[in-house]
Amino acid sequence: MKMNENQSEKNVNQILAEYHGKQSSFSKPLEDLQNNVILLRNVHKTYLLGIEGISALRGVNLSIKEKEFVCIFGTSGGGKTTLLNIMGTIDKPTKGEVILCGHKIKSSTEDKILAGLRLSYIGFVFQTFNLIGSLTALENVELPMILKGELSKGDIKKRATELLEKVGLGARMNHFPNQLSGGEQQRVTIARSLANKPKIMLLDEPTGDLDTKNTDLVLNILLDLNMKEGITMIMVTHDVSLKNYANKVVRMLDGKIQKIEEIDPDIRKNAVAELKDTIANEYGDHAFLRNTDNLGVREGTHGRKQMFAPLEEQKEKEKEGDNIEEGSIKQKDGSFSIKMEVKKEKTEKRSPSDYPAIAMYINEK
Repeated sequence: MKMNENQSEKNVNQILAEYHGKQSSFSKPLEDLQNNVILLRNVHKTYLLGIEGISALRGVNLSIKEKEFVCIFGTSGGGKTTLLNIMGTIDKPTKGEVILCGHKIKSSTEDKILAGLRLSYIGFVFQTFNLIGSLTALENVELPMILKGELSKGDIKKRATELLEKVGLGARMNHFPNQLSGGEQQRVTIARSLANKPKIMLLDEPTGDLDTKNTDLVLNILLDLNMKEGITMIMVTHDVSLKNYANKVVRMLDGKIQKIEEIDPDIRKNAVAELKDTIANEYGDHAFLRNTDNLGVREGTHGRKQMFAPLEEQKEKEKEGDNIEEGSIKQKDGSFSIKMEVKKEKTEKRSPSDYPAIAMYINEK
């Protein structure tokens, strides 16, 4: 089965156009939608646990304007992630109305519509990265563009390369996720989220698994995308120290919005300036760049043989002029010398063509 180069783009655009056309309420712009990329009205979400209903969201009203950076705080179980999932069309509201970039989402909205909205308007960054382990960094970034089908093979590779260079991973694009540090994997995730030029980025604890340095570096990228490129950022986090980087802070409790706080522009400006000074002074102007060798195919190692030899035997070999095998380790207590023979084995690696969506794209080209 082969995929026409423009077929997937046509499908996405047609689906959204037809859906938009069915909604008479959008035949004319609504006054309260001006500059709002996301609007929630009395949104409820209830999950069924057996015959019992668990309310995750209870009457949430929220508007988010274009180019805003919004932080969502709250205790575990307060509804933060559920709210993010509904804004990202991963889940649908049980009751209420969600308007995303001019498209109304209800409990009855078809899944193909939601998939089209995600592909066209939203980029996701997760705490656990969610990269495909058998694809390189470059291939992970290419995947959303392949699925959308808007660009040619050459243009897809070019854009993916540019995005990885933008986040400082130009020298690491042919590496697999298990060859990258946590901070590098998160930067690949950011590059992937930008592949289809989203209007909105949804960030679920993007710095939760990172150390201080990588938190600063990742946050700096996100702020640049927001302030220089105008991408709307919505970030769920437990780290209250990040609040001053936002325009707006939403605090949730028991499925409701408890408080919405606007951050003073001068406070935000000072926080961003301090972050950039920290990066320049402590991490250097080229914080993302590393002089690393090309690791090539991923390799795993396991000990094949471990031998313990009394120290006296080693001393005898030294006296006799025998060469002690490289890799021998003498214990600090002087009683044993340990040497390990290590065998390197390549781990199983799947080709991109093993994935049906990618295979159709490759066969067509």
